[in-house]
Amino acid sequence: MLNKNLKLLLKVLFSLALIGWFIKAFDWAQIVGMLAGVKLSWLAVAVGWILLAMVVSTVKWHVITAALGLKLSYRELWRAYWVGIFFNNFLPSSIGGDGLRILWAAKLSGDSPGATSSVVIERILATTGLALLGLLGCMFVDNPNQKLICLFCFLIVLTAGLLALVIGGRAPKFIMASQNKISVFLIGMTKHGVRVKKNPLSLVNALAWSFVFQVCIVGTNYALFQSLSLSMVDVLQSVYVIPATSVASMLPLGINGYGLREGAYVMLLTPFGVPKAGAFSTSVLFAFLVSACSLWGGWLWFTAREKKQIFNSESTTI
Repeated sequence: MLNKNLKLLLKVLFSLALIGWFIKAFDWAQIVGMLAGVKLSWLAVAVGWILLAMVVSTVKWHVITAALGLKLSYRELWRAYWVGIFFNNFLPSSIGGDGLRILWAAKLSGDSPGATSSVVIERILATTGLALLGLLGCMFVDNPNQKLICLFCFLIVLTAGLLALVIGGRAPKFIMASQNKISVFLIGMTKHGVRVKKNPLSLVNALAWSFVFQVCIVGTNYALFQSLSLSMVDVLQSVYVIPATSVASMLPLGINGYGLREGAYVMLLTPFGVPKAGAFSTSVLFAFLVSACSLWGGWLWFTAREKKQIFNSESTTI
């Protein structure tokens, strides 16, 4: 517990240090002026992109759960995904919501290993889709950052290896021989992985939806650029920049990407003529809109009957 609290404290301090540096380095009168003059029509477009991204995410998750043999409806997954997004944004961890999604799906399906596999595979494919779009974006700009190209290639190789491990259908002999709960759970995940392996089209389908999801995130940011009158960044340049900022926010160094995401926006957008204040404002506005939209997930959680079932049950069927 002490180590976890220490890690959390260090992450908080890291994010606060970065944000404190931004406060000192930027012209806040310019930032306030840009945010005050935001174009509401483009802001509404950005919100529309966020909602579309949630629809796409639900469809993607449904494709995976169906391939795993889990009987979960779109409505159930839609609600669970919104609740997960709420927890991701308001807990000091970007994976807290994934844990809740697993618990929710496990309770509804009665299949804990399958629910876990679905979220793990969904996360892996989401990262693959991000890296593929990032590589595509590198083709649209002159002199792309070679480090970014290497990073995206590394992520593709890494996620391909992780996916092969999850769906490989093989578990170490010591796990197969053991009868404890953890071993039984891991063996159950292995069996579900085999189901997906036998249905490769489902993986291709889910990966395609992952790619579309990342396009929605680019669309959200492009709308924010327009809302802040940062017209110097076109659509193709957005495809290059935004996946890289998403990777930066995934790094487990701060709290939910705060500080890292803002730094990535500034570093990657200023070469295109975007003022630092504009890059920072875009990042802040993006984080605010996503968090504000995720409040709907909070409402679903606090009014959900499922939460009592999830936390009052002693165990979930394996």
